[in-house]
Amino acid sequence: MKKHEVFFQCSLLLFFLCISILFASAQGGSVAKVFENESGGQNLEKDYYFPAGSRFAPNIPAPSQFFNRQIGHSHTRYDQIVDYFKILEQRSDRIKIDTIGRTWEGRPLVVLKASSSENIRNSEQIRQQHIETINNAKDNRIVSKEEQPALVFLGFSVHGNETSAAEASILTAYYFAASQDPVVATSLANGIFFIDPVRNPDGYDRYVNWVNANATYPPNGSSLDREHNEAWPGGRTNHYWFDLNRDWINQVNPESKARVSYFQYWLPHFQGDFHEMGAASSFFFEPTKPDGQESQLVPKSTYQLNQKFAAYYANALDKIGSFYFTKEQFDNINPTYGSTYPDHAGSLGILFEQASPRGLFQRTNNGDLTYPFAIRNHFRIALASINASIDHRAALLKNQLTFFQSAFELAQKDAVKGYLVDLKYNNSTAAHFKELLARHQIHYITNNRDRKVDGKDFEKGTSIIIPTAQANYRLIKVIFDETKTYVDSIFYDGSGNSIAYLYGFSYAGLKQTLDNGENDQISATNTSAVALTRSNYAYVVDWRQEEAPWLLSQLLQRGILVKSASSPFELSVQGRATGFDYGSLLIPIQGQSISADQLFDLLQKLNKRVNVTIISATTGYSGKGIDLGSSGFKSLAPQNAVLLTGNGISAYEAGEAWYTFERQLEQPILRLNMDQFNRVNLEQYQVLVLVSGEYTGLNSVAIERIRTWVKNGGTLIAFGRTGQWLAEQKVASFKFLDGRSGSDSPKEEKTAKTKERFEYASAQSREGTKRIGGTYFNTEIDRSHPIGYGYTQKTKPVYRNHTLFVELGDQAYNNVAIYSNSPLLNGYASAENQKKIAGTASILVENSGNGRIVYFVDDPLFRGISFGNSRSFFNAVLLGQVLQSGIRR
Repeated sequence: MKKHEVFFQCSLLLFFLCISILFASAQGGSVAKVFENESGGQNLEKDYYFPAGSRFAPNIPAPSQFFNRQIGHSHTRYDQIVDYFKILEQRSDRIKIDTIGRTWEGRPLVVLKASSSENIRNSEQIRQQHIETINNAKDNRIVSKEEQPALVFLGFSVHGNETSAAEASILTAYYFAASQDPVVATSLANGIFFIDPVRNPDGYDRYVNWVNANATYPPNGSSLDREHNEAWPGGRTNHYWFDLNRDWINQVNPESKARVSYFQYWLPHFQGDFHEMGAASSFFFEPTKPDGQESQLVPKSTYQLNQKFAAYYANALDKIGSFYFTKEQFDNINPTYGSTYPDHAGSLGILFEQASPRGLFQRTNNGDLTYPFAIRNHFRIALASINASIDHRAALLKNQLTFFQSAFELAQKDAVKGYLVDLKYNNSTAAHFKELLARHQIHYITNNRDRKVDGKDFEKGTSIIIPTAQANYRLIKVIFDETKTYVDSIFYDGSGNSIAYLYGFSYAGLKQTLDNGENDQISATNTSAVALTRSNYAYVVDWRQEEAPWLLSQLLQRGILVKSASSPFELSVQGRATGFDYGSLLIPIQGQSISADQLFDLLQKLNKRVNVTIISATTGYSGKGIDLGSSGFKSLAPQNAVLLTGNGISAYEAGEAWYTFERQLEQPILRLNMDQFNRVNLEQYQVLVLVSGEYTGLNSVAIERIRTWVKNGGTLIAFGRTGQWLAEQKVASFKFLDGRSGSDSPKEEKTAKTKERFEYASAQSREGTKRIGGTYFNTEIDRSHPIGYGYTQKTKPVYRNHTLFVELGDQAYNNVAIYSNSPLLNGYASAENQKKIAGTASILVENSGNGRIVYFVDDPLFRGISFGNSRSFFNAVLLGQVLQSGIRR
């Protein structure tokens, strides 16, 4: 080889080596340098995290001093973060901690406020002045022109396994507590910064304990290493495996309730939402894709502020050589995120996503990705958010005031002047719904007269009106969203937002203007229970009452004899004919293992827990329908339940089932990992719950055990794609429109498909139209079927986020719920999918021997707020036993 060729190849090799080093430095820095030992390694605080030349007060311990290690060399537990924040509060007059609530597991939810000492002392006065300014704008009164401090919320790690954000919160807190930079002092004087370090402490600690226990030194960068693959269910979710970043509107979990209450208490100008994403990415900040991925309810001025803030983020990351992207992937359509709820509630919310090493270090196609690198990006973005908020605080306040003022203009143009909501029979749902409205600062009034709207009856005293003419008009339109057409067809998550459909109550838009007197605040009351009186014959409970399943569960757990009515009937109660619907409970005095006095005392005790009407019957003779001694009353037995959990199973749905049993039914459930299945005695259990997932961990012997258990009288409850698995294993015979079937019959030959050609660049949008990412559809339910007992309407909305189309079953009387002919209620679905879904099954029952399989094609417990669908799940658990194999319903 000639000298010049050797020189050229060596030069080329050196060039590529330099490029590789430069790219790796931009992505994560030198791994060896970042993770050198404490005695002689890089000082990350001085040389890496903080801006050059930063000086700090010596009396305030830096994170490395307090933790005796550098931030980013391991993962910091939540209690350690709280302890450090307390030290900052003790040592710095710039810091004040608010404890705003507690998690399911009892961890405190803390928010650190950082500002000048004067602002900290006067923080409540500043808040009151800010709220007064907003209230003046709402009422069209004169608004003060005095410049206010910027109120900046920074929320970190709502997903517990996205931990670099929490570490960045530590650096942010220290920076503002101890910095001696005059520029920082000016920032503190011009704003109050709220640092919410971990929005999901339970899941966060679950993940941190995993990764700290499995980390290696030096770190292992392989994505296959145990450190990067946490055990099921992972730390993303909270105690009950709920995604808290889908709970801002729903308000199911204590963490979300505390945060929304705190948000509404302060109404900040800005909220940053700090996340992580896949390791192969870079960093995302808004704006999202314009128009098609922006909410039509949010003023354009809010999204224009996104553009102004983006310049600060680009500058911050450019300075440290970090790559980023905008206008892709994520959207602003769904209002239930920490970045989008503020947009719909009068503030500016912005999402941040950092590529995650899911541990200390991971090798990626973009170079080496280290934990300190991810932390630094989030920290610098936090500083940029504060700088942008201060520089644009006048524009932020103007946007906020305009937001609330324009709400009344929008309401005036809206044909709907209020929403009538029927809360009869739904005391628990009513309590949650009214609490949700109050927390979102939405005003409601009691309906003071009987009305009929859109063919629906609304009784005075048991229904409420939510006027649209109020400051949070946009949140009302979110709750009662009926949008069906969209500019775009691709969504990061669901497109449908109407949680009113999930509640299951009847509602209607009120078109006429409300009277002035009707707009006065009146405390809406729940339906009062009839006072319980002692009976020497029997007690009867109408199954339409929402609390009836809970009462039944409590009675069965205590060994009380209870029967369920297979037909409606009518009794005379205090001289009035009172109707009782399908499923209503009969609690006889005779045949109990306890005395009549003990039974009465028990019913009184349970009645105090919930607002349920228990009627004392004095005769078994009914005015209409079956008598109390009829065989139409079916005796019920306790139903012990098993929930399979583990790898491949949806942790979200498993968590919903766990939450439902524990918090709503207050009934024990065995959460059994699949690898323990061969150890359980199934004969001790009557109900087996299989939520959506892959059950490959069950071998042929286990499957045969399930099949035999069902035939012997068990109730198998399946969700979603688990129905396909059951069909494939010949446990059930469900059939699907894609040709998959549990039968041995030959599949129909598909019609030859014409070959087509499309532009490569159109693939994403074209294929996106085929998805159903989260949409509300209408179904028709058989109220005479035991799974449909207790429903007061013939239709039942469901939330669907899949394209599983299930044919009606062969057992004609067991097609419990089917999609209506025009099923779309809210959200995006292509015309083709709407046509496919019409007339298909939503709930099927298949009798098998002495047992049965209840198949919920759509999740009946969605996010813990699906009150309208959970009733059918309760029926499957408690009343599935009355479905006899001899009756092919």
